[in-house]
Amino acid sequence: MLPPCLGRREVLAQVRSDLVTHRVAALVGSPGVGKTLIARHAVWGAGTSVWVPVTPAGVTQIVADAIAILAPDTAPGDSELMTLKRALDEGEGVLVLDGMDETSPLEIAEFVDELHAMTTTARILVTSTLPMASRVASTLRVDPLPLPGPDAPLDGPAVDLFVGKLIGAGGDLDLQRHDAGVRRLLQASAGVPLLIEQFAVQAALAGIDSVTPADSLSGAVAASYALVDETSQRALRRMAVLDVAVGVDVVAHMIGQPRAVAIGVIARLERHGLVTLHEDERVSMLATVRSFAREQAREQAREQAPDGGDAEASAVALIRWADETLPAGDSDGSSDEPWLGQLEVIHAAVAAACARPDSLDLGYHLANRAFSALYVAMRPEDALALFELPLGAGPGPVTTWCQVARRAGICASEVRGTFEGLRFLDLAEEPARRADDGGVQLARTLSIRAEIHLDGGQLDKAREQATSILNSDVADSYVRRQAARTLMDVAVSQGCLAEGESIAPRIIEGPPPEERWLAIAARILIGYLAWEQGRELEAIAIARGARAEALALAEDRIALLADILHRRLTGEAAALTPEPESLPWAIRLGYQLQGAREMLAAGDPVRAAGLAADVVMLADSARLERDGVEARIVLGDALLGAGDEAQARSSYAAAVRRAAACPMPLRVADALDGLAVTLAESARPRAERFAGAAVALRGHAGAARRPRPGFDETRIPAPRSPGDWVASGVMTAKGVSEAGRLEDGSLGEDGPAGLAATLTKAQFAVAELVAKGLSSKEIAERLYLSPRTVDNHLAQIFRRLDVSSRAKLAALMADHA
Repeated sequence: MLPPCLGRREVLAQVRSDLVTHRVAALVGSPGVGKTLIARHAVWGAGTSVWVPVTPAGVTQIVADAIAILAPDTAPGDSELMTLKRALDEGEGVLVLDGMDETSPLEIAEFVDELHAMTTTARILVTSTLPMASRVASTLRVDPLPLPGPDAPLDGPAVDLFVGKLIGAGGDLDLQRHDAGVRRLLQASAGVPLLIEQFAVQAALAGIDSVTPADSLSGAVAASYALVDETSQRALRRMAVLDVAVGVDVVAHMIGQPRAVAIGVIARLERHGLVTLHEDERVSMLATVRSFAREQAREQAREQAPDGGDAEASAVALIRWADETLPAGDSDGSSDEPWLGQLEVIHAAVAAACARPDSLDLGYHLANRAFSALYVAMRPEDALALFELPLGAGPGPVTTWCQVARRAGICASEVRGTFEGLRFLDLAEEPARRADDGGVQLARTLSIRAEIHLDGGQLDKAREQATSILNSDVADSYVRRQAARTLMDVAVSQGCLAEGESIAPRIIEGPPPEERWLAIAARILIGYLAWEQGRELEAIAIARGARAEALALAEDRIALLADILHRRLTGEAAALTPEPESLPWAIRLGYQLQGAREMLAAGDPVRAAGLAADVVMLADSARLERDGVEARIVLGDALLGAGDEAQARSSYAAAVRRAAACPMPLRVADALDGLAVTLAESARPRAERFAGAAVALRGHAGAARRPRPGFDETRIPAPRSPGDWVASGVMTAKGVSEAGRLEDGSLGEDGPAGLAATLTKAQFAVAELVAKGLSSKEIAERLYLSPRTVDNHLAQIFRRLDVSSRAKLAALMADHA
């Protein structure tokens, strides 16, 4: 429940109206006048509003904080500003920038104007002590509450606030008897709500006649501070030196008392108006109180310099709390760990440990122990942020240092793009050479490198690295089995099906419990092998068995991979239905692409094309090349089903080029079948040669043509010898060049003139809807795309037409019409 917002009905109505009509409003007034409370009431019920405190760090920190709160669906390659813009346009809430003052960077006003120009529905509310230099914000002045005149009755919002706070603090009041005293305190407050509350709390504890009004906010806070006991003062100072809200258990560590005592301390501070206790049991304080308490902490440190004072004690307590709270082992933890709700406090604790040379080793251990729960909870970005703290602070314990760097590499690959993890793997090399088991550590790092190159479509590089591990004298069972699984995956992707089958026993036979997931993953690959060779019933049985075993072991990621294969083979409904946004990229894209295939099978090629196009863009931004190839083939099939042969031809041609570069000859064959269909009527001889090349590629691998939903195989023309387009089971450079001639995304000579000739058909459709005033979300719904795909089209439109906003694009489209 929000505290009442007394006497603010008119300004509340106005700010709500301005957020609808202007989309940007600024509440301006002196400190303590109640701007934040008005803002809280104004956005109450308005969707999931995003509350970001303004700091001297400026726009970069605002954007980062807002994204952290919104947790939008992001992809490697997305700019933070574009991610925030899309999330605000898709949401129903309000972005609140709270606490601008004379120390705030001037660029914030420009940022607000830029957000307004880039969005169509986003709403922004700013609280500030000074007027904003914004061109679009509607400014609303917040004045102190009106006070009753000398001869007027003792009533009104100021009186109501005073009485309510006094009674809430445990006091008792007779307005008739205390008329003069109440008027004296109200006049001293000048109608500033924060001062009224402070005076009311002091009156409840000491009596109205005993309160000597302070002449400033800090003076009022100081008076309330003086009324609490030393333990409560210590707790307030130690909470204030942190930049995050903390829970009861952290406060208990800070004061060195049991949890029950900490609860009492927090309650006492809340009654005195010094802190706010939220529903999640975290404690925060107003900026005025925090500033005062920090000054008290600095004074205390000057008096007790040898032991560092409150700041040092707060850091030590925070580290101790994290050490007791996190799992004991570096591979322990589940997605429902209670501490995940206080991740920003964990981050602060790791930062504190890494800032002290004598606790840096512990900082490494704390970050490492948080990993498993974060990884299982699909939060690699948060894990990476923790790992960067110790890695940026200096060397740690050798084995943990290696493991942290490797895990950071895994997370960076999932968050920032496939090859972004390699930089962190480089960091793992130095401690590996210092380790007693250096050979094992280096091999483990190399195995992750091989996986990164595999996901990125650099199959020859992945093969070389995996083979190097298997040919070495490293006896570590886990790393050898992992390298064998990577090599098997390479073989399947490259169409070396017999080689893949020969590797499988090395992975499947006799794994210890911690390596069983690798054996299940290998069985899924055997399922793909069987399917490529036309043994569909065997592949179905393998997929079903792998899914059951993975679920029994709670290996949800592996179970999902098996379920995707099972759905693809049988057409049955999904057994596992996670939210796509919660999945790591390497799994998410395959999961979403299977959804596109099922849309095709259901006779909905338009929606299938939209989802496949989204996967293409995500795969390219994450540099997951194998997924990108598969997505382009599905996109081509969907476009073909929708009757757009020109765009389908372009998608197939791009798939040929990219698959040949990996190389993935069986996927080249799939794309060539599509090209053959699109050329069957207009260029029959070339279509027949493409069909012949597909037959030759599959014949060399001993593979069969796999059925594709929505793709009519009967339209493939009779194959003709591909000649020099195929050699040794791969597409030659000449063959790839012939396909590449068809990779043209423009409308070409058949398209409309002017702007339409500059844009692709999809881009032109988006531009037309922007001109009609539709938001990205509305355009996405109209065209069966995702908002991210719409934004990607918009970015390319802006670049091609040299415009910088929706308004300018709409004007250009109007001129064109």
